[in-house]
Amino acid sequence: MIKQLNSILFVLSIFLMPTIYFIIPKEKVSEDEKRKLATIPNLTVKNYINGYWADSVDNYIDDHFPFRQKFIDLAVIVQSYKGIHLEHQEKIFVGNKKNELQQHHQGKDKRADLNYLADFEESYNGSLIIIDGCVYPMGGGNVAMSKRFSKMVNEYAEELKGEVRVFSAVAPLSSAFMPVEKYAHYYGQNKRTLAAIGSSLSSDAYFCDVFEELDKHKDQRLFFKTDHHWKPLGAYYAYVAFCKAAGKAPVPLEEMDKKVKYNFLGSLYQKTLDPTVRANPDTMEYFVPKVASTAEYYGEYGFNNPKKSKVFYHSSSGGNTYSTFLGGDVPLMKINTTTKNGKKVIVIKNSMGNAFTPFLISHYEEIWVADLRYSKQNLLDIIRKNGINDMIFAVGMYAAMSDGTINMMRRMGKQNGEYIPPKKVVVDTLKSANPIVEDTLK
Repeated sequence: MIKQLNSILFVLSIFLMPTIYFIIPKEKVSEDEKRKLATIPNLTVKNYINGYWADSVDNYIDDHFPFRQKFIDLAVIVQSYKGIHLEHQEKIFVGNKKNELQQHHQGKDKRADLNYLADFEESYNGSLIIIDGCVYPMGGGNVAMSKRFSKMVNEYAEELKGEVRVFSAVAPLSSAFMPVEKYAHYYGQNKRTLAAIGSSLSSDAYFCDVFEELDKHKDQRLFFKTDHHWKPLGAYYAYVAFCKAAGKAPVPLEEMDKKVKYNFLGSLYQKTLDPTVRANPDTMEYFVPKVASTAEYYGEYGFNNPKKSKVFYHSSSGGNTYSTFLGGDVPLMKINTTTKNGKKVIVIKNSMGNAFTPFLISHYEEIWVADLRYSKQNLLDIIRKNGINDMIFAVGMYAAMSDGTINMMRRMGKQNGEYIPPKKVVVDTLKSANPIVEDTLK
C-alpha cells in the first residue's frame, strides 16, 4: 500500500509541479532590467510547427524560473569580487556601441503603444566610471557639434522672427561635476561645449546658460548617482537660467510643495549592474508648484483621440521613479494651467526636459511638449495655429551632440504630420515561417 501511494505521489509530482509552475502568478516586468518579461503566446498549429511556440516557452522559463532575481544578484556579486579591490576604488565600465535608433520600452508605462528610444543610447557609446557607487559618463561633448546644434536653432529663430522667441537650454553631463581632481578636464569640456552653443547662436535666438547656473550650486547633488538624468534640483536651476534669459522671475523652491521618493535605481545601474551602485540607490526630492493644471497627450500623428494625462505622476516608483514627471515620454502633450496670462510655450525635449517642464506651469497658461524622437506633428503648424509665444529647446547633451537627433529636431518643422501606412510586401510563404516577420509586414 505504501509503495502504491509513493508511486501515485511520484506520478502526481511529475504532472502537478510543471502545471503549478505555469499557473502561479508571475511578475510581468523586471524593474532592474526595465523590460517586459516573456509571456507564452496562444498555441496554434502554425506556431507549433514552425517552432515559435516552443521557443517562446523556453524564453518564458528563462524569465520566470524560481529565485531568478536572487541568482542574478549573486552572479553580479561574484563577478565584482574578481581582482584586487581598494578602498574608494574607481571602476571603468566599457559600454557597447549602440545604434542611434535602438528602441527601448519604458517599463510599466502603457499610455501609448510605442517603443521608446532611450536618451542614454541616442548617441553615447563611451565608457562609464564608477566612483564610490556613483556612475558618471566619461565625456563632455565637443565644440564642433555645438555649432551644428546652434545652426538648427538659428534656422527656427530666423523662420519665426517677430513671432516667437526661441531659446536654447541644453543640460551638461554629470561628468562636469565629478568630485575627483584628476577628472577635472571633463568640467572644462562640458563648459566649452555649452559655451560654444551660446556663442554660435544668432542674435535672434536666446541662450540659457544652464552650465553657469548649475556650476553655482555644484556643492549640491544635481544629478542622480544611478541614472543619467539630472535630479529635479538640477532641472530647477536650469529653469532659473531660462527665467534669466526670458526676463521672468523664478519661483523660489520654498514656495513649492516638496515631496520625496526613495530607493531609485536608474538607467546607469541597469547598464552596469554594479553591486556598489545597487548599494547606493538614489533619493529623489522634487518640487510641485502651487498651480493647478490639466493635461492630455497625443500619438505620433495628428491630434485625434487625445488621452488624459498629468504633469506629476506621484505614484511612479522603483525603476520608473523619473516617470514622476509628465508620466514619462509621449510624442506630444498639451498642458493647461490656472496661470491665466494668455502666454503659451512649446518645449522641444528628450527626457531631460521632463523634469524641467513642470516648473513652467507657474509662467504659462498653455504649455505644449513635443518629444523630438516621436512627434511627427508639424512643429511650425502647432506654433502658428495656437499662437505660441516662446519655444524652448530643453534637451540633454546627448541630443545636442548627435547629427541624428539634431536632424530629428530640424525635421519637426518640415514633416507633414500625416501617417502613411507602409506598402504591403508579398512574401514567399516558404520564407514566412516566423509569425513576428509576418506581423511586421501586415
